[in-house]
Amino acid sequence: MSTYTYTNAYTRARAVVDQVDVLFSEAGIGDDCKSKICQAVQQRWLEAVGLYLERNGNRVYEVEARINWSAHSDQAELDFSADLPGWENIGSPEAIILGRRFAAIAREQGLSPRYWVRFTAAIRSNPAEHQRLCPLVGVVFNGRVPDWNGTPRTHSIPLQDLAEIGVSERSTL
Repeated sequence: MSTYTYTNAYTRARAVVDQVDVLFSEAGIGDDCKSKICQAVQQRWLEAVGLYLERNGNRVYEVEARINWSAHSDQAELDFSADLPGWENIGSPEAIILGRRFAAIAREQGLSPRYWVRFTAAIRSNPAEHQRLCPLVGVVFNGRVPDWNGTPRTHSIPLQDLAEIGVSERSTL
């Protein structure tokens, strides 16, 4: 009789992608769009992603996830354990809660979820590359997110034990 043991090294880079995946899944973003965004995060093309709701051409609610790739590179540990209090499988409590809250507000307000991305500075400084990557991520080159309908209240928090990601919630509701 033989016994086999399998291990899975869960990397910090994968944990970053998974938080965006969880946030977008819980918020109700379709698999095709979510897949494009996660692929772009995996390729390290993006420094921020956002989910937003708009009414009458103005933004009224938003959840943003910022990725600090230099902080990610500075981490001595490449492996990451998601066996932390509050984590569900691969999802941090912050990503799960904010994604679910976003979906609930969208339903309550009768608004459709939308998303935006911010490419890294290196990509933004190269217009040809920026324009080439936009359709791969599902966004329009030089597109704009609607202005706010007032001054939003902002609440920002880091993700538990994954300091290279921070999330913010903004609202005028």
